Amino acid sequence: MLTYDDLVSGLEDAWRAVGLHEHTFIESVIPMTHDRSFKVELFPEHDEPLTTENIPPWLELGFTWTAVHQLICEGRPLPTESLDLMWSYTATLGNNLERSDTELVRMFQRAVHSAFARYYPTEAMEMEPVSVEVRRLYQNDGQKLQLESIQLVSITVSDLFEQWTERDLTGLRTILLIEMQLASAIIANLSDMFTPRGRGGYRSVDAA
Repeated sequence: MLTYDDLVSGLEDAWRAVGLHEHTFIESVIPMTHDRSFKVELFPEHDEPLTTENIPPWLELGFTWTAVHQLICEGRPLPTESLDLMWSYTATLGNNLERSDTELVRMFQRAVHSAFARYYPTEAMEMEPVSVEVRRLYQNDGQKLQLESIQLVSITVSDLFEQWTERDLTGLRTILLIEMQLASAIIANLSDMFTPRGRGGYRSVDAA
């Protein structure tokens, strides 16, 4: 049976194996529903301090471990409930402000599709372009609002149980590693797409 700790330790081993580093790690319990939520921000190697000028593309990963999941892991004969991992990718642009939203979205989509084609070539041939939200961040200089940066955000969801057919922990760790390798490839592609020639001042993990 899968436990919450099995999943968390498998994810942690996977992101370390691909060279990502947690920036913020949050776990919380919702008493009313007995749900347990997990959220972590994952970054590649980067310079400190982080600013809008040097922040690399990064990933927020989260899931909710429900009371049903807990009862199943304790041996209760309940129908399997989906266990969704939510992957949210963010690229912050401080020097591409002259580009149109359409250009930025297409660049982001190409970077993601290229990573999928590397790990899931068959699925990539039929996949729809990912949805991308364009967020503009403004700063008030005392007289007027000035555009400070643009964030491109894309959220995808994967059902862990849909992929984990054998239900053994070794297979689980393999799936989590492949998923994290894909995430790392997406981050690397976004870095190359939006901050070429040095990736915005931070070093890639391979070169660190």
